[in-house]
Amino acid sequence: MLLKRSFHPTRRSPRQWLNTSVRVFTGPGDFDALGVNLSDGGMCLFTIANLPVGTPLEVEFLLPRSAEPVRYLGKIRHRALYLYGIEFLEQPQVAQFGMEQRASNLS
Repeated sequence: MLLKRSFHPTRRSPRQWLNTSVRVFTGPGDFDALGVNLSDGGMCLFTIANLPVGTPLEVEFLLPRSAEPVRYLGKIRHRALYLYGIEFLEQPQVAQFGMEQRASNLS
C-alpha cells in the first residue's frame, strides 16, 4: 500500500472538535444530539435517530464560551449509522462562530 505524504485537505473550512448538546428540529418533531465537530459550512453530530440523507432540519447549540444558543437551518448531507453530516444552508458569520479565535484558544 502506498501512503500519500503530501495530502492537502479539500474542505472549504477547517473543522474544530466540539463536544456539546445539540437540539435538532425536524418536521415530525425534535430530539437531542451530541455535536462532534463544527466548521463554518456545517457540523457532524451523533444521534440515535433514523433520518434520511437530504432531510431539512434546524440545529440549535451553545458555542464554547457563549451564553446564547445559535440556531441554523441545515440539511443532512451524509449519514454513517448514527453519525450525521449536516450542511448549513445559511452561511454562519465567522465573527459569530469565531472559529479562528476559538481554534487559537484551544491550541
